[in-house]
Amino acid sequence: MKKRLFVVLFFLILLAGLGGFLTTGKTITLYVDGETRKIRTHALSVAGALRSAGIDVGEQDSLQPSAETFLWNTTTITLEHARTVTLISPALGGAVTFTSTERIPALLGAQMGLEISPADRVLWNGVSFPIHQALPAAPVYILQFQKAGVMELEENGQLIRLESTQPSIGAALWEAGIRLSASDSLSLPLESAISGETHLTLTRSTPVIIKADGQEISTRTSAQTVGQALAAVGISLQGLDYAIPSEDQPMPADGILQVVRVREEIALQQSAIPFDRQFVENPEVELDQRSVVEAGHYGVEVTRLRTQYNDGQEVSRQIESQWVAVEPRPEKVGYGTKIVIRTLDTPSGPIEYWRAVPVYATAYSPCRSGTTKCYFGTSSGRPVQRGVIGVTRQWYSLLANQPVYVPGYGTGVIADIGGGSPGKYWIDLGFTDEDFEPWHQDTILYFLTPVPASVPWILP
Repeated sequence: MKKRLFVVLFFLILLAGLGGFLTTGKTITLYVDGETRKIRTHALSVAGALRSAGIDVGEQDSLQPSAETFLWNTTTITLEHARTVTLISPALGGAVTFTSTERIPALLGAQMGLEISPADRVLWNGVSFPIHQALPAAPVYILQFQKAGVMELEENGQLIRLESTQPSIGAALWEAGIRLSASDSLSLPLESAISGETHLTLTRSTPVIIKADGQEISTRTSAQTVGQALAAVGISLQGLDYAIPSEDQPMPADGILQVVRVREEIALQQSAIPFDRQFVENPEVELDQRSVVEAGHYGVEVTRLRTQYNDGQEVSRQIESQWVAVEPRPEKVGYGTKIVIRTLDTPSGPIEYWRAVPVYATAYSPCRSGTTKCYFGTSSGRPVQRGVIGVTRQWYSLLANQPVYVPGYGTGVIADIGGGSPGKYWIDLGFTDEDFEPWHQDTILYFLTPVPASVPWILP
């Protein structure tokens, strides 16, 4: 009876122990290296639960809660295994390798003292990875940090600050959504690298019309001056060419430029220089006869002339210099000084004369002298009457009181001064008012002997 009671009691204790074992088991959620799993365990501690799950924990691993923590109220365990991490950055002097349980690139960099901005870039195994996102689980991490460069872009007086890890200015602007046209102007080439803080000035192009060489070129330019705008389209100013406005002026508000092509021509023009006439005595030739002793010839004067053309139109002509290339040579004319006495039959009988000169004859009397008054006297003091002959002042000074003969008038003497007749040898035949005869005709004036001591060889 006692033996049976002992067996029953043993089985009751066994059932109670089995019930206690079954009731002490619990479900734990494990977060291991970012992966989630659930286990059923009777372990009393975190370490026991992990051992029961076959998970090892190293000294450098991160475990929450700690390994000694009892599982009375714990339902989750988080384990992050430590891994080998290699960071590559110029700020670190190259590559640095260490062990860490951290999987966020920004925090890994911070562990090594890197100052990281949101624009910085990280490459994981050569591929860009979000800098604040946890890396996938991996036994080893190799991360390359690229520090974002800073650009200050000034456009139309406004300043834009940009940060980028792009390798060039052009790529950084494209990344920021800033588009440039071919005619826009940037203070640095697009292929330039971003170094430290880079200051850029962007000048947007504007429409321009260039009038040159008979054409109109419509284009766009970001040039600051007229000269820069012309150079951008391959138009150069040569020699005396000029632009409107001038090359050094800023671009005009209307965007219209004009190029004036200037051409100069230098020509040598020749003109004849008249030669003088020199008279020389020739005693072998009769008085009032002339012969050429030495022929004269014209000289040559050369004029250097500069002519300027603007766009093919003449705008100025200037004499730069003149010189005599050939001197003129005077003509030498021999005038006769040989006096020959001749005889002429007249109604009053023969006369002797030593000179005969064609003249134009007019007539005057005291009250027919061409004025409103009557003049009865003459330059010689003789009264105005038949036989008194007036001549020009030049003749009178040379021939006063010279006896002469005029066909149809008779003999007379040069005794008065008159006005003369332009371009002709002239005499004025004197009359009284009572016997006046009008004369207006060509005739011959004969100079009567005796020959005076002083003979004017050339009559003025």
